[in-house]
Amino acid sequence: MTLLISWIGVDDKKEGKAVASLYIASDSRYSWGDSSSYDYGIKVFGCSQFPDIFGFCGDVSFPSIVLGQLISQIDSGIMFSAFDDTQLKNEKIFEYMRTSLKSYPKDRLTGGSFTILHGSRYGKKFSCFKTTFDEKAGLKNIEVQLPLISTKICSEGSGKEDFDSNFHSWLDKRSNNFRTSRGVYHCLVKTLNETKDIGTGGLPQIMGLYMNRNARLFGIIEGDKKYIYGKESSGDINSYIIEWRNENFERMDPSTLKLLPGAQRQPS
Repeated sequence: MTLLISWIGVDDKKEGKAVASLYIASDSRYSWGDSSSYDYGIKVFGCSQFPDIFGFCGDVSFPSIVLGQLISQIDSGIMFSAFDDTQLKNEKIFEYMRTSLKSYPKDRLTGGSFTILHGSRYGKKFSCFKTTFDEKAGLKNIEVQLPLISTKICSEGSGKEDFDSNFHSWLDKRSNNFRTSRGVYHCLVKTLNETKDIGTGGLPQIMGLYMNRNARLFGIIEGDKKYIYGKESSGDINSYIIEWRNENFERMDPSTLKLLPGAQRQPS
């Protein structure tokens, strides 16, 4: 299985509180029933031409296949129009998943279930949708409600119980991380470091949406190394194309492996 989470950042605007960012994050482990695992598996995805991001947990094969097909078509401009709001975009995505799953061999679904999260933005409006499948309930799709506070909005997968248990401490008003985006990420790091769930492991991977531009991939800096999708990155990549964060969710310079000039230091 895995651990899949989503959270939002809420800002105070002149007109009131508003969602300003949405993130989907996961661990990096693919695991199979024979206890073998691979810690460089891609579980979060983003579109370069539209503000839409995705993540999955559960079965690996079907979500990987269908999300690869969807993102290619979205970025090619043949699935969405610039006037599609978040609801219409998700309806198109769900229908594509439904028809794809109809002919997919069900005996090839590892564990018989999966969850796919879809984060989207239209104008200044953010939305998150959750698609689930299991043999008993079939394929379902719901919209996840977004509160006007910075917090976790969804946690799924075999690592969910450990994550939710850890997250209770971040719900304490006395915590430095109370109602902060960084608090959710801190909890993800803590869970990955401490979980006993063999299906959850590897380093975190993150996709995000802000008020401007499209999907943003985040690189992870741990110690003196850089990682993308759980794998140590090569030295000759164009590191400044993406954002980099450390275990405190602080903005990092990928060349110096220190805080970016002007970046705010976050309490741990």
